[in-house]
Amino acid sequence: MNTKVNTGNIAKIRSAGFFTKGMVYLILGGLTFMAALGLGGDIASTEGVINFLLQLPLGKALVGVVALGLTAYVLWRLYQMLIRPHRSNSGDKGDIETGFKRFRYFYSAIFYAFIAYSFAEPLLSAVFGDPESPSEEEPDKKAALWEMLSHSWGEILIWGVAFVVGAQAIWQFSLAYSAKFMKKIDNYPSIKNEYDFIRKAGRMGYVARGVVFGIISLFLVKVMLQHNADAYKGTEAAMQYLLSFSYGSFLLGAVSLGLIGYGIFNIMVARHANLTRLH
Repeated sequence: MNTKVNTGNIAKIRSAGFFTKGMVYLILGGLTFMAALGLGGDIASTEGVINFLLQLPLGKALVGVVALGLTAYVLWRLYQMLIRPHRSNSGDKGDIETGFKRFRYFYSAIFYAFIAYSFAEPLLSAVFGDPESPSEEEPDKKAALWEMLSHSWGEILIWGVAFVVGAQAIWQFSLAYSAKFMKKIDNYPSIKNEYDFIRKAGRMGYVARGVVFGIISLFLVKVMLQHNADAYKGTEAAMQYLLSFSYGSFLLGAVSLGLIGYGIFNIMVARHANLTRLH
């Protein structure tokens, strides 16, 4: 009885997390796509999504709901890290696979924990009497990078982060090619009509994420090669970087459509969370 209740609660947490994550990517991709077509909008980042929501009626409430939803996603990733991984093979190969899965889940949990905090920050600032919202992250990140560049251990850490982000980009492209992400919703006859649409949306999304992660990794490599923290740029600048190429607006539009697709994919995962395996 208790196991069933707990499993149901876990499914609800996962569903809320994936739905919220999907909505964030939908807004981010939508704003950027409009900017690429010259229809208004903005080349957006997390801060752009926050500012967009704050301008809506009940904006602070919406931002708070998103913060809670992303926290649910973080909890789901931590649950995966601590409980879910199990060896599909016995021996060293299985241990390596399990360790890799745990690292991916931990990395994802930390990544989205920072994003959840970004959404919660305007509310926390209001509660503690600071009306400014939300604080800019780029100066803080660059200050941290300058500090790390002044230490040998810091340089090693930056190279490590650049490697992890670059590996994440390669992993996104690998998922787009293999469509392994469909394991989340595969083999259920009741959603076969949606299968192809979900797979295409997911593939677009993982390619777009691979592009963004790859550019951010490039920025971090530039930081080290130039020994200059100002070479680092965030998600918004990564999107703007696409405009420096020929047909840059087309590339930006394609990537933003991919992010929209990734948002749709996550929403569909949330919708069918009760059909997918928890273990």
